[in-house]
Amino acid sequence: MRIYLVLLSGLLLTLSSCTREDRKLMLIRQEEEIDQFVASLTADTVFYRQGVVRAVLEQGVPANKADTAARGDTVYFFYAGHLFSRGKGELFHTNSDSVAAAYKRTLLPGQAVVRSGAVGEGKFLKGLDHGLTGMASGEHSYIIFNADYGFGNTTVGQVPRMSPLLFEIWVERIVKK
Repeated sequence: MRIYLVLLSGLLLTLSSCTREDRKLMLIRQEEEIDQFVASLTADTVFYRQGVVRAVLEQGVPANKADTAARGDTVYFFYAGHLFSRGKGELFHTNSDSVAAAYKRTLLPGQAVVRSGAVGEGKFLKGLDHGLTGMASGEHSYIIFNADYGFGNTTVGQVPRMSPLLFEIWVERIVKK
């Protein structure tokens, strides 16, 4: 009897997963909702890069264009990761004490540190890799992307599968490679 229950639950799981067409339609809807949200912002500048949107809320202060993040540069930043739900949805992770406090969360020792990594080298989600490119020291932006640029069809922690994401980013500094 148990084996039949296991097989039945596996079959139901397979049937409930997204078909290719359903997935494509879901991603299109996510992009439409992202575009509607971005249109409602009073952001100074909006950049579109390979399916990822970066809405600049506060300009950084690069001495020149060469001081913006490019592939291979190390970016040091604080972030707040939200499920995208026609805007900032539920917070699922942050490395910022002030964001954690605002959401009545406590960071574990060592979590409230500036995150860093080389841009464009696969150290971040694909959406963050594309969104961090071009950012400047001191910049405060939203980076928003559909599920294909995030965790895709996989549930990770508090993030359900096929979830579009919004990251609020505060860049501390950029180290050129």
